[in-house]
Amino acid sequence: MKRIAFFQDNLDVGGIQKSIANLLMNFDYENYQVDLYLSDKKSFWDVQFPEQLNIKYLRHIPRMYSFIPFDVAKNLVSLDFSDVKEPYDVAIDFNSYQFSCALGALTVPAKRRVMWIHNNVNVKLENEWKYRVLWHNFKDKFKYYDEFVGVSKGVIEPFKECSGMYDKKFTVIQNTIDTREIFTRMTEKVDFAVDKSKLNFVALGRLCHQKGYDIMLEEFGKVVRARDDVHLYIIGDGDKRLMLEYQRDSLGLTDYVTFLGPKKNPYVYMKEMDAFLSTSRYEGQPLNVMEATALGLPLYCTKNLEIYSEGLVGYEDVAEAMIAAKRAEKHCDDLRAYNGEILRRVTALTEEPPDDGEKKKQVNIIALHLGVGGVEKAIMSMANLFAERYDVRLYSVYKLPGSPALPIDERVSVRYLLRDVPNREEWKAAIRNRDLCAFWKESLRSLRILTGKKSVVRKMIKNTTQGVIITTRHEDNLPLSRYGAKDVLKIGQLHHDHCFERKYVRAFKHGYKNLDILALLTPQLVDEAAAIMKGHNDHTELIYMPNFLDYYPEPPSDDRREKTVIAVGRVTEVKRFDLLVEQFIHMHARVPDWKLKLIGDGEDLPKLRETVEKNHADYIELTGQMDNALVEQEMCRASVFAMSSQSEGLPFVLLEAQSCALPIVAYDVRVGPGFVVHDGVDGYLIPEGNRAQYEDKLAALMNAPEDRARMGCQARQNAEEFSRERVAEKWYTVIG
Repeated sequence: MKRIAFFQDNLDVGGIQKSIANLLMNFDYENYQVDLYLSDKKSFWDVQFPEQLNIKYLRHIPRMYSFIPFDVAKNLVSLDFSDVKEPYDVAIDFNSYQFSCALGALTVPAKRRVMWIHNNVNVKLENEWKYRVLWHNFKDKFKYYDEFVGVSKGVIEPFKECSGMYDKKFTVIQNTIDTREIFTRMTEKVDFAVDKSKLNFVALGRLCHQKGYDIMLEEFGKVVRARDDVHLYIIGDGDKRLMLEYQRDSLGLTDYVTFLGPKKNPYVYMKEMDAFLSTSRYEGQPLNVMEATALGLPLYCTKNLEIYSEGLVGYEDVAEAMIAAKRAEKHCDDLRAYNGEILRRVTALTEEPPDDGEKKKQVNIIALHLGVGGVEKAIMSMANLFAERYDVRLYSVYKLPGSPALPIDERVSVRYLLRDVPNREEWKAAIRNRDLCAFWKESLRSLRILTGKKSVVRKMIKNTTQGVIITTRHEDNLPLSRYGAKDVLKIGQLHHDHCFERKYVRAFKHGYKNLDILALLTPQLVDEAAAIMKGHNDHTELIYMPNFLDYYPEPPSDDRREKTVIAVGRVTEVKRFDLLVEQFIHMHARVPDWKLKLIGDGEDLPKLRETVEKNHADYIELTGQMDNALVEQEMCRASVFAMSSQSEGLPFVLLEAQSCALPIVAYDVRVGPGFVVHDGVDGYLIPEGNRAQYEDKLAALMNAPEDRARMGCQARQNAEEFSRERVAEKWYTVIG
């Protein structure tokens, strides 16, 4: 018989207490021995538990211990489990933030230890100072648990983000609903009746900000303006009641909305209604939704609540849905299948994880985002490559619209660390509009995003204790070196030229000291970093690791190419597309039948458009951003690739251009183009700053189809040096 230990503070009033009471009332005691450990005897719920349930009381631990860092507090006090003769199969901390529950679940003899998550901790941390204090002190306990259970998907993702616990197992187990209690209590007599000529909606819960009753009244006001045969009853009480009653009256809803106040037996009121309404801003798991389901009430819930309740279908426009609503026949549901699935998931916690044989090495990759960009393309290609051999987890700080920009192998686990995204454009708009309020709002948001970005990366690194971590930018290499676990293979990358900037020189000497490997894009960068590190950092191994191409498109025949020079990249200062546009305008008279196609988006695009319009340069096309497939098509149609960057690492776009058999003209800046382009063989390298020579060589290529064909063919051959297979072997040698 499997043995389970639950640890809960008490059975006093509260959602967590009600949840565990419902769960234990419906447990399979024939096949499982269940012990419930409580810290005190407070009880609100009048529950007659089955006699097979063993209730035990722990010694009282003062609340003050919850305000002491967990790793310190657990060494100051202990609990007596001398009566436990054999380990439990699983010990469950059902409370999630009480010190006594955690201490019990983590010190009782047990094979596995699980923590339950009931709330959206992100929201609680933002709104409750007491919870912030508690979180700061008990967050150190998370590393001791084998698994985490969340009552919904909506609570799991915020918990991962706040805790940094990404390499642990998470399971969704919703709360059980005691339908026997509901069906018994709904038959009680009460002096209450509704107007049957109206469609009566009911809402249930505390009158607080979380439950969104202000939103509900706004939406219900829209319904009343469209039809007057509706009424809303709100069951519950809370600190927002007076404000909500004022809002009701201000909206002219006095005759359409009734506050019933708190009811110890809400079911006898709910059974009289025609439908259930919820507009909560967030939840843990909304039990009232399932209670309404048990009573057979149609559900009118906002779309955002779907992540908090499995199987719930919410409405994008809940007011529109209510306007179209009709009275439907109600059928009570004993939720047998629902509760059965929950109990199956709970009892599955007692099982040892299956042995899948030899486990794959875990490779964790941290990226800033997975949007459009050469660095991002290289990162996603790397993740897809590793998926063939390793257990790959790709962590992206931001989830930008359209992410991921490239297909990701289904074997790669993609996880986003931060909910918010950079607000640079909003901040700049506030300045342009001279909106002081918006400026301060966006400034504070920007600060919150910046600190959040650093925090989530640091947490992820600190909580990863096995396998490999690969960071892909300088800002993340530093915390990897500082916080990376001893047994983790720590690999940092730089995807650009260090340019001997002070911050990179300092990092090579001191900041990267605990990195095991630093991967750089060219041999030149490796040699320079080695010279800087000599005598300062003898631990970090420097390796040359280029980007690679996933495949090589079949370029068209030369007679099918257009008279087009193409350039691709982010439209930012470092790419100097403004210089390229100026040069093309200057040389247009020499090659009047040629055009320039510039593909990309960025902050400097409006200025480029101004330049093109001012000079009536209709032979220059600024396409904006394109997806990768379209970019490839454009490269295969063009005849020459032009690069004007003032700084590069190993330009991914040059490899792509070569794979499309395009000759390249580029400035020979310090690093990058000179490693890819062979002057006079597959393109031209122009001394930095020599604009006249750049224009001459570009014009020469335009007027020499034989040279373009020869150089393009050579470019295609040179691109094979950066094939997936060749670079894969280099990576496999490093990772093992």
